[in-house]
Amino acid sequence: MSETADNTTPQAPAGPVVCGYDGSRDARRAVAWAAEWARSHDVALNVISADRAVGRVVAFDETARANVEGAMRDQLAELTAGVQASFRVIADSPVGALIEAGRGASAIIVGSRGLTAREDFAMGSTSAGVVEHATCPVIVITPRTPESPNSGPVVLAADGSNANDPAAAFAFAEAQRRGTSVRAVHSVEVPKLPGASLFDLDTLAESVLAEDEQQVLSALAPHEARHPGVSLELILVVGDPATTIADEADGASLLVTGSRGHGGFAGLLLGSVSRRLLQTAPCAVAVIRPAD
Repeated sequence: MSETADNTTPQAPAGPVVCGYDGSRDARRAVAWAAEWARSHDVALNVISADRAVGRVVAFDETARANVEGAMRDQLAELTAGVQASFRVIADSPVGALIEAGRGASAIIVGSRGLTAREDFAMGSTSAGVVEHATCPVIVITPRTPESPNSGPVVLAADGSNANDPAAAFAFAEAQRRGTSVRAVHSVEVPKLPGASLFDLDTLAESVLAEDEQQVLSALAPHEARHPGVSLELILVVGDPATTIADEADGASLLVTGSRGHGGFAGLLLGSVSRRLLQTAPCAVAVIRPAD
């Protein structure tokens, strides 16, 4: 009697979601989002508080560490109810600690500001550093993010490039998990050049959009095929990309963007459009780095 081999490879369990916490209101919102992410993705939650001064300015033995971690657990007990959560204090910079913890994580979630951020800084140094250097998806809870996730579409900043493919894969997977649609937004900016008034730039930009449409749809087609239950809406618009994408993300449950697009330089880890979306988007923003 012949035997049929089972070629199915067991899927490795997803890594935890990591969240930075400094006691600020902004960080509490990030923890609330991270806890909901952990529940909906069936993963553990690692909450990390980090400071280089730990153990230098004040004595910090294991008893002190346990006391501080216990205080974190008590402060966040209501937000993390029903989640397998751990709480750690690390003697390192917040960026360094979160990046290291994120090496095996499914995602890192951070607030856009913290206790040390001035109001005129649209994005804190910790969130900026983590977004630029983390190897896993980073979700930033922007100042305009609703208190809790909603059921709106997942918005994808789409440019049809190969670098955008991981972001598209993430957006479709999240839309399927949430039972919602993908709204892909592709924008063409009118150039600001001397003598621009001599040209009908809006008409020219519209013609570029028409050319780009097939490229974007072709890039998204494999993801549609893998997620047949997810409907796709493609929005083509002329205007400043960061502004138009943020406008189309109103009411979205999540905005997904790559770290770089067509105009990205290899040495720049975060493109100008992605950076501005972290400041202006009306919802949480997931930044997905291209595959190395």
